[in-house]
Amino acid sequence: MLEGVRVENLTIGYGKPLVKGLSFHMAEGEFWVVVGPNGVGKSTLMKTILGIVPPISGKVYIHGVDCTKRCEERKFLSYVPQMENYSHHFPATAFDVVLSGFFPRFGRFQRITDREKEIALCWMKLLGIDKIANKQFNSLSGGQQRKVLIARALVNNPHYIFLDEPTTGVDLKSSKRILKLIDDLHKKNGFGICMVTHDLNFVWDYIEKVILIGYNKYFIGNKEDILNEDLLSEIYEIDVRIAETKYGPIFLVGDKHI
Repeated sequence: MLEGVRVENLTIGYGKPLVKGLSFHMAEGEFWVVVGPNGVGKSTLMKTILGIVPPISGKVYIHGVDCTKRCEERKFLSYVPQMENYSHHFPATAFDVVLSGFFPRFGRFQRITDREKEIALCWMKLLGIDKIANKQFNSLSGGQQRKVLIARALVNNPHYIFLDEPTTGVDLKSSKRILKLIDDLHKKNGFGICMVTHDLNFVWDYIEKVILIGYNKYFIGNKEDILNEDLLSEIYEIDVRIAETKYGPIFLVGDKHI
């Protein structure tokens, strides 16, 4: 069985370290979330694993291969970035955006074939967005745009999908649908998931492992061991309480959810 993603003594940041000495192993097919306050390095950690941002020190291994710099094994990781990274005037259809997921593997003059178009449309059908294939991406709702970007990440059949705040900026109903979709990709299709999120109350039922990051500190492990009042209060530097209900825990900061 393939080893998955492993990091060893990883220090991340942009010149100045945000978090030092991270070590953990994401096995194939697991569902991980990265949580913590703003500005502590959650997105930076994801981008470092993906090779978008170089580590300050430490190693990143994919399927046992050292991918700290560049390696072919990175093709098994796909990325759904935050929506703010996309222009509101992006001049492309939803189908064009999904097809662009093939580009990282293409040579300089390689063109999209009918086979790639068929694969892209199959994923759009599976995600329930085939009927909007010819609509302009910038005309779609926030929830539809997220699904298009997820389809884009799927076309190369990755082993792990990394998603950065996939429910931010969409309404409650769309958030639940997106999380259900991600969970189905995990359980029914066997994809590993790593997701940065602030919505602890929404993701509890889906997740298995947690990376809880604070200001130059972190905790990693099973959700039951990490998402407790003591560790959350330490990381967020504010009193966090957990209310147990028949629907699962509700995470509160004062009278607000986190």
